[in-house]
Amino acid sequence: MIRVLVVDDDFRVAAIHAAYVARVPGFEVVGQVHSAHALVGSLAKLTPDLVLLDLYLPDQHGLEVLKRLRQTSSGTSSIDVIVITAASDAASVRAAMQYGAFHYLLKPFGFPALQERLLAYQAMRQQLGSLHQADQTSVDRLYSTMSGPSRAEPKSHTLEAVEELLANAGTWLSATDVAGRLGTSRATAQRYLSRLEAAGKVAVALRYGATGRPEHLYSHPAADVPRPGGSLPTSS
Repeated sequence: MIRVLVVDDDFRVAAIHAAYVARVPGFEVVGQVHSAHALVGSLAKLTPDLVLLDLYLPDQHGLEVLKRLRQTSSGTSSIDVIVITAASDAASVRAAMQYGAFHYLLKPFGFPALQERLLAYQAMRQQLGSLHQADQTSVDRLYSTMSGPSRAEPKSHTLEAVEELLANAGTWLSATDVAGRLGTSRATAQRYLSRLEAAGKVAVALRYGATGRPEHLYSHPAADVPRPGGSLPTSS
């Protein structure tokens, strides 16, 4: 369970955001605080994994709080932060990125917008937890997961085509195989495969070749396809 601390100067808004979080499976709200002082004072007691941080706090700007979290040696540097604010200026966005915010969500927003960021964060944690040694493919997949699904493409025919291809292929496919069969670039195929993996709609296996470097293979979870020889399952 991912422990979330909601920080907002407005009690009503904090309660709304906490209710949103509680609707997402795998997350629990461990507290709501309304000032920078209360946030810092509650970290050791509440031990959150993720902080939803408003920037306009009554006693200290949220970006200063975020900077402080990252610079201390008390363990708070490992706490992840999603900034939630009405501040739309580029300087604030840039500073939040520099201080390591996982995402930056502009108010006002509805439940689907926050849910999307939380699910992307959850998928990122799962992938990091199962990642023992990174290669470029796994790094690309991780960063793709962190960015979340494209809001400019709510329903992608290419995504559907990739899923249908895996369901009917009768074998495990690499990103290169998918790209060749659909006539897309390998990077495009990998992006859609990563999105399907983050949504739990593909099975993944690692195949080790002569070079010793693993290749990621994909299949549809419902397809009754024997696992390829020499492969290992992966949840990343």
